[in-house]
Amino acid sequence: MFEILNYIFAGGIVFSHVIGYIVSIFAFLFIYKNWDTIKRDNIIICIVAFLVYGFVLACFCEYKKDSFEEMFTYLTSWLPPFILGYYITDNLKKEKTINIYIIVFTAVIAFSVLAYFGFFYEQIAGSRLAHRGKILNGLMWHISLGAMSILLSCFSLIHLLFKKNLSNKQKIILSALTVFFMVSLYLTSSRGYYIAGFITYLSIFVFYFYKTRKLKIPIIIFSLGLILVAVLFSNNEYMQKRIENTSITKEKNLTDRIEGCKTALAIIKHYPFFGVGPRQAVKQAEFYEITKLSKEDNSRHLHSMYLNIFAEFGIIGFIIFILMIFFIIKRLYLQYKQESSLLALCLLFAWMSLLIGDCFDTVLRGPRVAMDYFWLTGLILASEKKLKE
Repeated sequence: MFEILNYIFAGGIVFSHVIGYIVSIFAFLFIYKNWDTIKRDNIIICIVAFLVYGFVLACFCEYKKDSFEEMFTYLTSWLPPFILGYYITDNLKKEKTINIYIIVFTAVIAFSVLAYFGFFYEQIAGSRLAHRGKILNGLMWHISLGAMSILLSCFSLIHLLFKKNLSNKQKIILSALTVFFMVSLYLTSSRGYYIAGFITYLSIFVFYFYKTRKLKIPIIIFSLGLILVAVLFSNNEYMQKRIENTSITKEKNLTDRIEGCKTALAIIKHYPFFGVGPRQAVKQAEFYEITKLSKEDNSRHLHSMYLNIFAEFGIIGFIIFILMIFFIIKRLYLQYKQESSLLALCLLFAWMSLLIGDCFDTVLRGPRVAMDYFWLTGLILASEKKLKE
């Protein structure tokens, strides 16, 4: 049963996080079947501690409805997807599930690219594939798609570089997919994930050189990606203006982020231990008056995951969050070292990109991206535990 639920999640989450809610929460209802194992998992302990702490804070917030909605998003985006993936321990079924996810997501991005260039519908059932010639959406927020494009490229690039005995056909397919996902990242116009992607790809290439002392394939991949991006950039006035007009003193997207950081620091200074509560940072009028941050867009968060958590959950919540990330990275690294798991290595670099990208946004809050990452993490780490069906 849990295999089928994971297959549904893999094929459905790409189209709507609602499918992810339904499937993962349904699987969550059967948590008692493996409670003896799950209750000792340090990642789950950290997630539960963060959630319990957040719900307690929400009880004391001025805007309780917003706080409880925020905690519900954290809950449904982190814990049920992680546990859903945790149910599959067979490596072949694990790979099949991830392949379904990658194939479906690749198809959606492919149609989104067609829509971007005017060869397909821009919207399907009210969800946007692309803003023609401007931003690639892929049925989600373009910044979130930037994060997911790096994730998908990590899967194809790591297997291209490190998987042994690949045929020439497989190498060509993996190379094409890697370049395709790099280009899709560029088309999202997410400058925060441009930075995250560059650092992640560079880190992968350095790690590959460290392990093999070879650079031929990385140079070819980088060159192909760079050529395609250069061609697209030279023919896209919107992207040219977006890059050329980037200014930390004039552009609203960037100035708001800077003022948001100032707001977060002001809140942290006044409420260092417990913060102001979930989704309360954007409602602290006194601090917004200090920093002169525009409130016209009625933002739901401060534009940095780390400052947002520190301001809303205080140092206690921030420490729990950092511990959760530490255990995720540690467990993935151990899985790679002990089992030579390329899937764990893929996700290690993907988490690196997400943690860098969330310096400029808060996609890890959920629902999308967070659901995908926690589900994949649970799925890949599941081989450590032999759960009962």
